[in-house]
Amino acid sequence: MKRFPFIICLVFLFLLALAGFVSADSPETTATTPENTGGYIFFETSPTGATIWLDNVNIGTSPFTYHSDKTGAVEVRVQKKLFEDYTRTVTVIEGERVFFRAQLSPVPSVTMDPATPAVVVTTATITKKDSAVTVPTPWPTATPESPTDPAVVIGAAAAGIGFFAIRRR
Repeated sequence: MKRFPFIICLVFLFLLALAGFVSADSPETTATTPENTGGYIFFETSPTGATIWLDNVNIGTSPFTYHSDKTGAVEVRVQKKLFEDYTRTVTVIEGERVFFRAQLSPVPSVTMDPATPAVVVTTATITKKDSAVTVPTPWPTATPESPTDPAVVIGAAAAGIGFFAIRRR
């Protein structure tokens, strides 16, 4: 009767390991089904980090690949701070991947006319001693995922229980 918990623990660990191997082998991405229509557009900008608008809809920040259900010509607008807007059309071909590359130009610096007088602006800073300022900190918007598979955690707990059961004999 003392071997019964040990055998149960071994069977549980075997099933847990089997489930972990199956979950590790399962694909994380979905395959393209025949019902999907449209094509893919790979957006790349120089410099990276520009906002991409497709037919006046914000779809992301470069570089990335986007699946469009719409085929044919679509309008693309690329925006980034301190750079001029870039607008072009791209033709989406059904079932194919199209590359869209945008070389952004910096906004020319504003030059001041020497005949325009400069305006002097003065600011005053008032500080009050013995006062505490509290700055609210925002809550995190998303919790990061654990890098450990849940099956591994459960397996480690089961192994610990199994060793504890064997040790109690």
